[in-house]
Amino acid sequence: MRPASLKSLPAFALVVFILAVVFILALGVGPSLPGAHLQPFGYPSADAFELRLIRVATAAIVGAALAIAGVLLQALLRNPLADPYILGISNGATVGIVAWIFLGQMSGYALYSNPIAEKIFTAGQCLPALLGALITAVMVFLLGRRRGGNLDPIALLLSGVVMATINGALIMLLENLLPGGARADIMDYLFGYISDGTPTIALVVSLVVIVVGWLCALMLAGALDVASLSDAESTSLGVHMGALRTACFVLAGLVTAAAIAVSGPIGFVGLICPHICRALLGPAHRGLLLAAPCLGAAFLMAADAFVRGTGAWFNGELPVGVVTALCGGPFFLFLLVRRRTWD
Repeated sequence: MRPASLKSLPAFALVVFILAVVFILALGVGPSLPGAHLQPFGYPSADAFELRLIRVATAAIVGAALAIAGVLLQALLRNPLADPYILGISNGATVGIVAWIFLGQMSGYALYSNPIAEKIFTAGQCLPALLGALITAVMVFLLGRRRGGNLDPIALLLSGVVMATINGALIMLLENLLPGGARADIMDYLFGYISDGTPTIALVVSLVVIVVGWLCALMLAGALDVASLSDAESTSLGVHMGALRTACFVLAGLVTAAAIAVSGPIGFVGLICPHICRALLGPAHRGLLLAAPCLGAAFLMAADAFVRGTGAWFNGELPVGVVTALCGGPFFLFLLVRRRTWD
């Protein structure tokens, strides 16, 4: 393992270098004032720099979280084409957020006339996202277990598809109960949107959840390497596959929910970045869990910088999820065709 890890150091250094370069460039792309789109390049003025920094940091945190979830789910399902949204957890978190917004709209003046209540409502959006993700995760977990209590990857996948469909219906139901203006905001959120006005406390709560989940995942890296073998071989080497799959599932759900709480559902980051890192560094999960978050952060920062810099082209900023989908969709199809050709 030592020579392999030394051999991957240049590739890891390249990923970190890309992260640093993209971070610096992302701070200099976009209008100098939030909401203005006539000046696509240039560092913001001093009074707007904090807003730009929060937005870039939000993109970095969300991208890193989705990449971590992608590594865990690909290990869980033994499928390099798996994505954090494949088990329906993202839809569950989105239901929680949409329900939270719906309650805020229904509260109306009683909420927004009280500055303290409004601040609590704005900063507390992580809680319904985590609750929605938790409820969905529990349902998928119960439906995806074998009789002996171990998780069955195929049953887990099918259960996730069914729960995603149910959650999608709930989202549409709540959306149609909202007034027109709020419905437009929901549509932006459903496509994934990095905001200049992300509450700092919400960002900090999400960051804490993501860092804890990432550290726990790093502790499981050795077991994940063994789990790439068959169940029988992994068990003979001392890895309890049922417990490991449960841990991967819970950690992936937590970091995905924490990301969605501040950005909305953003697709394909958890597919693209782990796959590229696996091609650069090899299949060892410790390296993947170190490099994939860096590349995920860089990818989403770059996508959000493109959104800010092209606002004048599209009469306003595109949801960043549109950019990641346009990049990730062809990438997924390429991987799918290549795997079928090899098979």
